[in-house]
Amino acid sequence: MAPTARVALLDEYPAVLESVAALLDGRPGFVVTAQVQTGAELLAHVQEHHVDVVVAEPWLRSGDGLEALSSICRSHPDILIVALSRQWDRDHVEQLRGIGVGAYIPKSIDLAQIPGIITSARDGMVTLPADLPGGGASRMLTPREAEVLRMAAEGLDNRAIATALAVSERTVKFHLQNTYRKLGVSNRTAASATARRLGIIQ
Repeated sequence: MAPTARVALLDEYPAVLESVAALLDGRPGFVVTAQVQTGAELLAHVQEHHVDVVVAEPWLRSGDGLEALSSICRSHPDILIVALSRQWDRDHVEQLRGIGVGAYIPKSIDLAQIPGIITSARDGMVTLPADLPGGGASRMLTPREAEVLRMAAEGLDNRAIATALAVSERTVKFHLQNTYRKLGVSNRTAASATARRLGIIQ
């Protein structure tokens, strides 16, 4: 059995904290140890309690979110930092990469994917861009995965895609499942929307 991950949550909006906590707390492999709204509260919790994972919005109105995450990355490099943010542009991604954040995911994703993303990130697997939008994101997918996703986004079903590419339906399903995992989504509609937003497909 995998060890239980002790997770601290940071966001200024109680609704976000409650939603993420509801997805994690009590689920096998996770226990939520804190739900805080400022970077100062997060730092105090990490200093006093054992934490394995922090899921946090870096850019808070209090202004101390990013500073707190940077401090944790320096003093507790064993803690996985997952940034769950409404911000999604080059400058913000570069800031997070610079301080050592382990995964960077937009709040626009299906939040139900968060437990799987944390598990994958703990295993060292990239599941959502901790890289620049657009070109960086596209490098997550193999050329064939991107091709299959593009055809799925155009409305082709698995059989039609398999016929067009001269492969089996099982192979198409395999590529789509890999794409869903890498983009942190659960179906082709969400994958298509995410891929368009990130510039992987047009």
